[in-house]
Amino acid sequence: MVHWFKRIKIMQLYLYYLITIIVVAFILWFYKNKSQDSRFKFLLFMALVNAVAYLINWYYFYIKANIWTLLPLQLCNLAVFLIPAALLTKKAVLMDFVFFICGLGALVAILIPGSDYAETYSMMTISFYVFHSSIFLIPLLNSLWGFHSLTPSIKSALRLSVMVLIISGSLHLFNLVLNNVYHIPANYFFTIKDLAAPTNPAFALFASWIPFDYFYLSVALPILYGYMGLVYLIMKQSKRLKQAV
Repeated sequence: MVHWFKRIKIMQLYLYYLITIIVVAFILWFYKNKSQDSRFKFLLFMALVNAVAYLINWYYFYIKANIWTLLPLQLCNLAVFLIPAALLTKKAVLMDFVFFICGLGALVAILIPGSDYAETYSMMTISFYVFHSSIFLIPLLNSLWGFHSLTPSIKSALRLSVMVLIISGSLHLFNLVLNNVYHIPANYFFTIKDLAAPTNPAFALFASWIPFDYFYLSVALPILYGYMGLVYLIMKQSKRLKQAV
């Protein structure tokens, strides 16, 4: 674990975090008195920026990896397509998925980046950060601006859990076929622990607790429920403050 903590320390993205806070503060100030239409168009613009950053990041992996390992099937890759779909259709289930599942995954990714991003200020790392921070911020701004009401509940937690289990289970079977039949080191949704653990300290920690492919990711479910619980408390407190005023 000491090795991983040293790696995290080297890869800390403090400047990125500071810039993000400043940019978000500016966005909230600039759009404070703007119309909902202007805000919505900005969210669509951010979705476009997210897609461009994803393609740039994808390119850096393409020049050194097998194309079969680069299909847009990772959680954050799916978010590139799900976010604009959620914004345009205004489907609550889609927005819940991108907020609680994709957004949380993206947040963890930028707080605990993998070893592929050891060069903190390379174009590969910059595109990675823009790509993932957008996945977290777009649903957040979408809710702050009133386009989607965050109402986490036991029912929504169970619904999201089932969705994640179905998607991850299907992709794990796909990974097994590619790995064992075609000898392609695919690891969509990071279900193969021996491929995920060497590149990311979070997966290494999970694998040390549960040393079984796919099942080691079950640790993420309590984290998801805790995140939803935190959002619930924040929303509840926010409503109380509004009523008090």
